[in-house]
Amino acid sequence: MWSYRQQAPYFCEPGSARRFLGERTHCRYCGASGPSIFGRRTNAHALPAALGNRTLFSLDECKACNDRFSVYEDALCKAVGPFLTLGGVRGRSGVRKTGLSGSKSTMRHATLDGKRQLSIASKGDASELVRVDQATGLLNLTMPVEGDVFVPRYAYKALAKIGLSILPGEELPRFQKAIASLQNLGAAPHGGPLQVGFSYAYVGNAPPALAGTLLRRRDDRSPMPYMLFLLMAGSVCFQIWLRSDDLDAHVPEAGRLGIRFTAQLPKSEGDYFPITYSDPLQFDWSDLTPRLQPFEAFELTFNPRTTEGSLRPIPRV
Repeated sequence: MWSYRQQAPYFCEPGSARRFLGERTHCRYCGASGPSIFGRRTNAHALPAALGNRTLFSLDECKACNDRFSVYEDALCKAVGPFLTLGGVRGRSGVRKTGLSGSKSTMRHATLDGKRQLSIASKGDASELVRVDQATGLLNLTMPVEGDVFVPRYAYKALAKIGLSILPGEELPRFQKAIASLQNLGAAPHGGPLQVGFSYAYVGNAPPALAGTLLRRRDDRSPMPYMLFLLMAGSVCFQIWLRSDDLDAHVPEAGRLGIRFTAQLPKSEGDYFPITYSDPLQFDWSDLTPRLQPFEAFELTFNPRTTEGSLRPIPRV
């Protein structure tokens, strides 16, 4: 059976020590050199600050590239904005809001006395949004989401850039096409569809943890991608094929990104607890045309007797 070897796993959580990747000799993306091009040591985040990274930084990303790539990170956050709001993921300026004031639906997150609170407002016919299952007594509430408009290709390139930021230096020569594409907003990292596997563990109260890892193919005869990149951000997980210049020509385009990922998150009292992500949804983020984020609504199933509930995202058709 074909298999992968994990490379460069990085985990970030609040309170962990700062770590720095790379060296300040030249920028790994544009090749510029000189001490003045880099700025502060904490200028470039290896994993996005908007997704909660406060501890892992790239020393080999210059200020110009860091500014240029910010549009990609913004698109990625807009693509999963509702998850960030519902999960309480703290970005650069707090938890992201979903929906503009006065729009048909809004989501707001707040913390009161150390406890998370959600404020969700939806306009529409209540009979279409709320129903009770007479057989089980469960309450089902559908919450439409307008959310943000994002550029799919930019969001994909954000994932590619993050994967490239943790790629070991000896692997960089194999990924020059992907690296070069970051300098041009419209350029695609490779030909063919820009496929993203997206999965979630649950919706709401996301753990304040962020992780990125690379999976490298063990056997180069395998018809599987040479390198996969996985990004876990709280309760959501992305995976992409980080395509090499020379070791993926024999890999067929058809297929799906179907890795079922489990994260082991540390407990404050010690030990770990696992988070198992769902079977990945498949998105093609090749388009340069802006579109609404990929989920049209969230469905809350609530048990009035036990006060237990769960949220399920509903993808746009």
